[in-house]
Amino acid sequence: MKDQQKKSFFIGVFKQYFRKEEALLIPNILCYFRLLLVFVFIILYLTDFTCCGNEYANVYFAAAVMMVAAYTDFIDGFIARTFNMKSNLGKALDPIADKLLQAAIAFSLCFRMKDLPSVILMFVVFALKEITLIFQDVYLARRNKSIGGAKWYGKVSTFLFYLILATLLLLGPSIEGEASLFHRHAIVDSLCTIAIFFLSLAWLLYSVDVHRIVKNGKEVVPVENEVEKHD
Repeated sequence: MKDQQKKSFFIGVFKQYFRKEEALLIPNILCYFRLLLVFVFIILYLTDFTCCGNEYANVYFAAAVMMVAAYTDFIDGFIARTFNMKSNLGKALDPIADKLLQAAIAFSLCFRMKDLPSVILMFVVFALKEITLIFQDVYLARRNKSIGGAKWYGKVSTFLFYLILATLLLLGPSIEGEASLFHRHAIVDSLCTIAIFFLSLAWLLYSVDVHRIVKNGKEVVPVENEVEKHD
């Protein structure tokens, strides 16, 4: 009986998100493109090559890809709202594309700065936070409840995380080329500490909210009518 309930739940979720008429909406196509850019970013950033005499060309090309991806994130939301092209598929794909881009940048920085423990710790905290929140989302959805969309602390955490990732990405060549070992650690450790603090704070506050919703039965949102993702 429980197996049948689980199967029907996941079938219902699949049918809700993946509708043929929504697959080719412009905002969703931009989400597919952003997902593709995640892999382009990783390949460019982790492949050393020189362009026009610049030995760090891979970093700057990867940074350009990151900015294009960020722009598509803005434009697909604008199109969806302005031209009434919102869809459940888009609501699911948009946060997935965002988190994959963040994970790709953080992972790539770990690879380039593997001698700096703070970068690796930042990536681990980010990954654990996202995995925990996915399980919490599923737990609430199975009880026909929702976190109720992005909270202010999630938005602040996401904005600062993106900003710090972009800063580390662009400062990478100068940090590697000119800074002393002490200054390199000081700069990177300071930025990563800020990111870890706000990621951990958002993780804790979301977990508190989930506990409150489960305990008090608040913020009940039918899964078939509304699905909101948090940052």
